[in-house]
Amino acid sequence: MSIIKNAKEFFGLTPYEMEHDDAYYDDEPRYRSNGSSAYAPAPAYERDSYSREYTPSRTERPYVAPRAEVEFVELSSYGQAASIGEPFRDGDAVVFDLTRMENGENKRVVDFAAGLCYAARGRMVNVTKHLDSHRTVFAIIPETADVSTSELERAAGLR
Repeated sequence: MSIIKNAKEFFGLTPYEMEHDDAYYDDEPRYRSNGSSAYAPAPAYERDSYSREYTPSRTERPYVAPRAEVEFVELSSYGQAASIGEPFRDGDAVVFDLTRMENGENKRVVDFAAGLCYAARGRMVNVTKHLDSHRTVFAIIPETADVSTSELERAAGLR
């Protein structure tokens, strides 16, 4: 008979006997054991008369990001792409000129810069997009940098 009973328990066919743990066990008010106020609820927390209120010793200051510098790099081959990545990694905006590069290599550099921006949550700007210029100039700006378009154009020598 015990094999059948064990099989029923294993497959959950027997009534479930839960070990009862009362969630409200400690919620009843505590009463003092003697004296005139034996039936009055005891205070939950008696404060020490010598304790002081806690006050934080320092105040929080908002984080101010350092002013990002704008660096200009003129590339002639894909091998110089590290000269874009290093200042960008340090938190500086980088303006780079791709005019002297061949068509296939400049696309590789733009892809490399786009990957940098994606990884560091930065943004990429085509500086010469709305200008009448024969040059191809892009800029990558870190997330924490606050750089205007006119600053980028000035760094590229377009203004």
